Amino acid sequence: MPRDRSIRKSFEIADDGLQGTIGYFFFVIACKDSAKFNEISQRLPPGAIPVTQEWVRFYDKEELVQVMESCFNFYHARICLISSISIFESALKDFITRLNAKGHISNNRVRNLKYYKQKLEWAFEMVSASTYGTRSMKARIPDLCLQVDHARRIRNLWMHNNGLLNKRYKTDCISIPGKSAILVSAYDEYKRTKRKIPIGLTPESFIHICCSHVELLHQLHYNIQKQYFGQQRAYSYRASRKKIEWHRLLIGM
Repeated sequence: MPRDRSIRKSFEIADDGLQGTIGYFFFVIACKDSAKFNEISQRLPPGAIPVTQEWVRFYDKEELVQVMESCFNFYHARICLISSISIFESALKDFITRLNAKGHISNNRVRNLKYYKQKLEWAFEMVSASTYGTRSMKARIPDLCLQVDHARRIRNLWMHNNGLLNKRYKTDCISIPGKSAILVSAYDEYKRTKRKIPIGLTPESFIHICCSHVELLHQLHYNIQKQYFGQQRAYSYRASRKKIEWHRLLIGM
């Protein structure tokens, strides 16, 4: 049976979006590493920057460059991860909406998938017994789920707690059978001292987490098409000789 086109379209949009973010991530790092400190400062707005349609705020552009230099990798990874999670979450929403429209997920079930955490729990269940990919890919599924859930909890700290560790960072974990939730080492210090400790993300960690989102997306797409639409053939870049088309990934054309 053919793949459901709507599911495939949502999958490909998310797949392109995630890989576009990875390309953008590496490109910006290369630009930053190639830039000269004084040239960056010269290209910034002098004196003030706009913050609303009417307001500006005064700033020191040299200070901005200095602070950005000190935290660039952390902040760049943070912004790109937030973007990646938004793309992934949108794909889950599209999948659930389509499956509901086709009668595969009831209205009552959809009402119980309102929040991102609930959508992830549904996605993790969908791929838990996956037969897609190599032996190592199938064995890696629980770790993919751990990484994707950890990204959600990091994002929540950035969005709701100024990026600082709190108790909910641990208690809000999604349970993965046979696995322990990922916790940064600094959490033990936070738990002991209750100090304000920001959570950061290295470029290497971002790439690992983003690749986990891409791989989990492929697992989920395969299992949806197989379980609900009878498609047995796996989606393959190699089989379709599909190379990266950066223009389409980055601007949709």
